[in-house]
Amino acid sequence: MAIRLACVGLAGALAAACGGRTKAEHVLDPANELPFGLIDTPTQGAQVPTQVMFAGWALDDRGIREVRLYVDAHIAEVVQLNTARPDVSKAYPQYARGTHLHGWTTSVVFYVPGPHTLIAQAVDTDGATRDIGTLAITSIDK
Repeated sequence: MAIRLACVGLAGALAAACGGRTKAEHVLDPANELPFGLIDTPTQGAQVPTQVMFAGWALDDRGIREVRLYVDAHIAEVVQLNTARPDVSKAYPQYARGTHLHGWTTSVVFYVPGPHTLIAQAVDTDGATRDIGTLAITSIDK
């Protein structure tokens, strides 16, 4: 079953969900599962340099388009899956889709040392999103 949503001159959240367009039709598929995953590194409460590598993984029943990283509620990086994770394939074989490419790694720069909140958000190929991790960390200018 599919639900059709017509976005005609709508304001607010619904218009944003329709990509900001005034006329569009989107098919919402209730069978589409939300993506899921984790941030592996760094860990919660870590003290990190002002430039640090972040790594994790993401899966979805239809595939992952990208992982978005937000620092203090502002987009910092958008990364594609770029790291083989056979451990994730083994743990979730029903989502492996014939590949081990479920991991992501990217560098993030904190321009102001101090406490920060990092959110990783997975986006599936249909555009469904889910936050897959939130970290409170402190960047230290070394």
